[in-house]
Amino acid sequence: AVVSTQSTGLELSLEPLLSSTKQTELLRNAVLCAIIAPAGLQRSRILASLCKDERSQNFLFSAMLNNTQLGHLITHDQVSLFEKELEEHQLEKLPNEMSILEAAVMEHNVLAISHIYMSIRLENLAYLLRVSRPQAEKVVGKMITEQRISGYIDQIDGVVFFESVSKPWDEHIDVVCNKVNNVIDVLLHHEPAFTKERLEAYKC
Repeated sequence: AVVSTQSTGLELSLEPLLSSTKQTELLRNAVLCAIIAPAGLQRSRILASLCKDERSQNFLFSAMLNNTQLGHLITHDQVSLFEKELEEHQLEKLPNEMSILEAAVMEHNVLAISHIYMSIRLENLAYLLRVSRPQAEKVVGKMITEQRISGYIDQIDGVVFFESVSKPWDEHIDVVCNKVNNVIDVLLHHEPAFTKERLEAYKC
């Protein structure tokens, strides 16, 4: 439902019949929902589309949006700035006593760390996540079980080992298509007449 909200908000923000203020509001809400949504391929696609929209870079929390889309670590300052933009219901505590935002950021940062380290001690992971060691171990274990990251925990030595997993073929296609679309966007901006002529010639 959250991913659907992101997609619908992005589409509506491009509706020419709406005022620019309403378009910006819809885009802003789509970005907010995308950032706090559970990690996954569909969310990644939405984030890529949102980052491509130049209007998204005008938001105060654009740095957090970019870091989320690129898979970089999200800083505490970025979280603090972003938190001010959320509605009261989006700050409610989950059963684990963390807010939706805190849980989303922690899981995102675990994913980012898994791309940086082959292994990391639980106490060091907890320090980077700004949580207790038991919390760090619990979230990593949950993400491994749900196959959102690949690896295992050596509980005797207190070390998390991350394993590299090849991306599915359809995800590779998505990456290539996004890069092609980015190139077309640049060409349309700098050479609109020539680009439209070439696209028409190739029936694109």
